[in-house]
Amino acid sequence: MQDKKKAAEVKSTGETEAAKAPYKDGPEEKKDSNIKETISEPLWKVYEKAFLQFTLEPDRRCIRGIGKQLGQLERRIARKKKQENHQVLADMKELHKKTALVGYTVVVRDVSWLKRYRRIVRLLIKLDISFLKKMAPGAVPEDIAAMEKTAVLLQKKSLYEIYKEDYMQYLVGQRIEELMEAEPEKQYPEARGMKRHFVLHIGPTNSGKTYQALQRLRQAYSGIYLGPLRLLALEVYDRMMASGIPCNMITGEETILTPGSFVQASTVEILNIREVYDIAVIDEAQMMADENRGSYWTRAILGIRAKEVHVCSSVTAKDLLVKMIERCGDTYEIVTHERNTRLEFIPKRYDMHKDVEKGDALIAFSKKNVLAIAAELESRGIKASVIYGNLPPQTRQEQVRLFTEGYNQVVVATDAIGMGINLPIRRIVFMSTTKFDGVGMRRLLSEEIRQIAGRAGRYGYYDVGYVQSAVDMEYVGKKLAEPYYPLKRARIGFPEVLLDIDLELDEVITAWEKTRNLPMYDKISMAESVNKYRYLKNYRKRIQYMDDRKLVLTLITCPFDVKDKDVLQLWLRYCERPEKQQNCPMLPKDFSLEGLESYYKQLDLYTQFSARMAWVIDKEEVAVNREWAQHEIGELLKEDKGQFEKRCRICGRPLMWDYAYPVCERCYGRIGGARRG
Repeated sequence: MQDKKKAAEVKSTGETEAAKAPYKDGPEEKKDSNIKETISEPLWKVYEKAFLQFTLEPDRRCIRGIGKQLGQLERRIARKKKQENHQVLADMKELHKKTALVGYTVVVRDVSWLKRYRRIVRLLIKLDISFLKKMAPGAVPEDIAAMEKTAVLLQKKSLYEIYKEDYMQYLVGQRIEELMEAEPEKQYPEARGMKRHFVLHIGPTNSGKTYQALQRLRQAYSGIYLGPLRLLALEVYDRMMASGIPCNMITGEETILTPGSFVQASTVEILNIREVYDIAVIDEAQMMADENRGSYWTRAILGIRAKEVHVCSSVTAKDLLVKMIERCGDTYEIVTHERNTRLEFIPKRYDMHKDVEKGDALIAFSKKNVLAIAAELESRGIKASVIYGNLPPQTRQEQVRLFTEGYNQVVVATDAIGMGINLPIRRIVFMSTTKFDGVGMRRLLSEEIRQIAGRAGRYGYYDVGYVQSAVDMEYVGKKLAEPYYPLKRARIGFPEVLLDIDLELDEVITAWEKTRNLPMYDKISMAESVNKYRYLKNYRKRIQYMDDRKLVLTLITCPFDVKDKDVLQLWLRYCERPEKQQNCPMLPKDFSLEGLESYYKQLDLYTQFSARMAWVIDKEEVAVNREWAQHEIGELLKEDKGQFEKRCRICGRPLMWDYAYPVCERCYGRIGGARRG
């Protein structure tokens, strides 16, 4: 009862009597010369804060037999003085935790043991210092003690562990903040020296934003279109050429040069901020918040050197765009776009066996499910186009043509369909409301649902666009009706100025990711680049240029599918001798859909790598091989899609596209019966 009463009293004050007091145990304590000889005042203060100034935590337990526990601590510290191996470092972590636990009990419950406990803390400090100097010669304990969070860390880590894991990170972080510009706008002085005028085209999907911006681009003396996909760049290129306007198309994987051109269609990553343009169009600008690619849109908006910049975006990015433009000192106007067709949600579950109609777009979120759905439809005589991320652009364009011209009644696609691809879709159907985002499965966000749903009801084909779902009807309806949540922050990329820091590049990148974010800006994820760097480190014996940070950064930021082993091995082979000219990848031995798509990705990697390393390649050979791969993939998709149908691994019986197991119920029952027998 007394203990409970005391704890209640402490709780009411927020701290213990001992925490308030300066811990004076008598004059003999002050005269302890050992403190002055071996422990500096700043160091003692930080340990005092860590182990003697506890704030009461109601859920934290106190231990029994405090005298016995203190004796154990003294003996453990004495034993460790004689040890110097690495195992001790792991033991030290537990020692710090135990010291903190015992200290909490002393301070909160029984201050009569305080004098002895203070002596134990001094012994712990001396032990910590000795290990730090043995394991990290030259390290200064006082410098580590001065770090803001040292006191908190000491309750779980030794001084050496803090030095190794946190203090070095702290120093690197300080250096990074010194080198980085506090305002990203200042990284582009040439753009700041121009008088730029922005036209913000704000509106939902299918409202004609990009169309109006391109009308202005047609009038440019020199202009550029920047979009998120190679397919969109190709579409703009085709539009310009069809209008009699010479146009270049330059993406990371492909280059088409037209004599006399004054307009360029590109993916946003390709932008050369040193070039000066009359008019620029930046499409899908809400992507500036994307975790992986958002920095390219931010860079384009802040750094593009164009007198007139047309930015197409959803309403979510409007306020953020205005703030960014105002911070740049540029002028702007806002053009609001409305949908030309009404969008209507059907609150009824979609049945793929009964409800399929011409003009439907069925949305799944993996290539495997897209092909399985298409195969199931075609088994019932319903022709389907397929669209997913790995398709080569010309193949994707051919699938679009088959649907647009009515050869195929429906289209089955991933969420790639939501990014500017114009199709005569009457109804969008969500076959799933979850997707894999690179980390795990998650439910679709309201902006994602609206972006995809907006593709229904193309103007000129239909007066109304419909949205329906095969699952989670209420969820889809709710997300469509939600208000627009404005974006608060854009993404910025890794600054090359940090390459001068004398650490492994992956350590520098990791340290940069841990530094505080700037106002209005978050950092992009560099996880994939870090993984690529570590692949290179494993090949260090064969790679002679690891000290060339700029070259290494160029190599690890080269985009390719690391999950494709053949593409990864090709990249590693190129990285062994990046200065050496390589031949075009040989034709594949595997002529399956996966094998052909992998080969196409190898051609893309070859083209990108050659551009980065200034290789002189046979572009005609690459173009021929690319065309061959696209043709073969297209032919496979034109043929009977039964090969992609989900089937039982035992009996081969067709299964529903969303069937969760590899064997049918009948075979599973037989297996179970045989095991029981």
